[in-house]
Amino acid sequence: MLHKREEDNNEIKSPCRGVCTLDHKGKCVGCFRKLDEIANWSVYNDYQRSEILKMAQLRMQLPEIFNS
Repeated sequence: MLHKREEDNNEIKSPCRGVCTLDHKGKCVGCFRKLDEIANWSVYNDYQRSEILKMAQLRMQLPEIFNS
């Protein structure tokens, strides 16, 4: 059981900020994830989560590219 707890501490946590409001394109205005990324977060592995976090960061920094 201790081994499982160590693994849980190392997993990539949700970037949810508790805002949970989607814009007109289905993107959260708090964490910049899309609805499907939010809904499926618990089933994604750490690689997938890492990629989603990278995309969310780009959506936040470059809205003129990712909001078109």
